[in-house]
Amino acid sequence: MTLRGAAVLWLGALGTFGCTTTLGGDVSATPTATTAAKPAESPAPTQKERLEAAHTGPKKRIAVAKFDAIGAFIAQYGGYDLGGGLAAQLATELVKTGRFIVVERIDLAGVLREQELAATKLVSRETAAQLGQVLGAQLLVRGSVTEFEAKAGGGGLRLGGSLPLFGAAIGGATQTAHVGIDLRLIDTTSGQVVQATRAEAQARESGVTADVTKSLVSGGKFDIGAEAFQKTPLGQATREAIDRAVRIVIAQMEALPWTGHVVDFSDGKVYINAGGEANIRVGDRFVVFRTSKRLTDPATGTVLGQLEDRLGEIVVEAVQPKFAVARVDGSVTPRRGDLVKIPQ
Repeated sequence: MTLRGAAVLWLGALGTFGCTTTLGGDVSATPTATTAAKPAESPAPTQKERLEAAHTGPKKRIAVAKFDAIGAFIAQYGGYDLGGGLAAQLATELVKTGRFIVVERIDLAGVLREQELAATKLVSRETAAQLGQVLGAQLLVRGSVTEFEAKAGGGGLRLGGSLPLFGAAIGGATQTAHVGIDLRLIDTTSGQVVQATRAEAQARESGVTADVTKSLVSGGKFDIGAEAFQKTPLGQATREAIDRAVRIVIAQMEALPWTGHVVDFSDGKVYINAGGEANIRVGDRFVVFRTSKRLTDPATGTVLGQLEDRLGEIVVEAVQPKFAVARVDGSVTPRRGDLVKIPQ
């Protein structure tokens, strides 16, 4: 073998054991290293996954007021209480999520009247009842039904016109339904609208046959909960709009920490206004705060916030359906009305 041949073989061997060539033509040996594979990290849950996950913490209190209806809506449906029916559906679906205790709508009438008087300056905001204190709710949901209609193919028949049309049937046509609800989510402490949004949905079905009288009117009332109505495109659109409203409320409530209140303190025991129905369990630990000052705008009376003093911690020892009993962990001396929060 010649000297030149040996050099070629030696360079070839270098190539076999791993060489890298730079753009300048220099050749440098690259050592071989074995790197252990890192375990794949689980991706962070998406907002959709978080909203659909089972809730394990305390349930938050929320109030749902009867929905309003715009003039055109009233002109179509007259005295039928569709706003009340849709609000009731939303309340039911919120309860089903396992995240909320929903204040009954009947409890809201007097409080809302007082709040409306305060808004018109007939009663000052400082003397008007605070929604959060009266209802024990952290958030109030108010809504306005702006669209609730179904049309036959070609725009022939709109459901919800004059009463004589209620007895008509649609056969062999394509029916398109549209439901729209404007939502306002209100912080009950400040009275401020924390989110104004819209939940709407459409549904379409071909070859539909719908007897409007049987599906919508039951006993002289607009029955949107009837099984026959739920099977219509209008019923399907209603269900989807309510489902979207539920997701909106859940997302907003995620940003609000759970808050309870001290009902009583005696013989070293602290009684709080949340129990088994609110998913409170023995061993749960909470922090007690006392509101030292409420900050209000002197010009408008709007609540801007409040100053809170941390008193100490309590631990739940016994749970009843509507309240829980806790022991003081330290030298805390709570009193009625103090705030109870989850430790951060």
